[in-house]
Amino acid sequence: MMPTIFVLDVPEFLPLVDHARDVSGLKVSGPRLGYFRVDGEAEIRLNRKALGFKPAVWHGALTGGLLGRVTHFDNEDLVIGSELAS
Repeated sequence: MMPTIFVLDVPEFLPLVDHARDVSGLKVSGPRLGYFRVDGEAEIRLNRKALGFKPAVWHGALTGGLLGRVTHFDNEDLVIGSELAS
């Protein structure tokens, strides 16, 4: 299963959606029902400063939910990988 994040369709999170559209290996769809969907081929890698997010917005970036597993998340970087096989 490919990693996916659901991004709330509000102005604060649109830089994430715009950035994902420009990254090879990421696919953006939506908005649908108030959310964009960002799918990664292998993983989703994001950097807070590249997105221009202040810390409060950065730490709320996953409020829409995700499919996969967070392999790294700190004040600067977020990496989401595929779900581990059972």
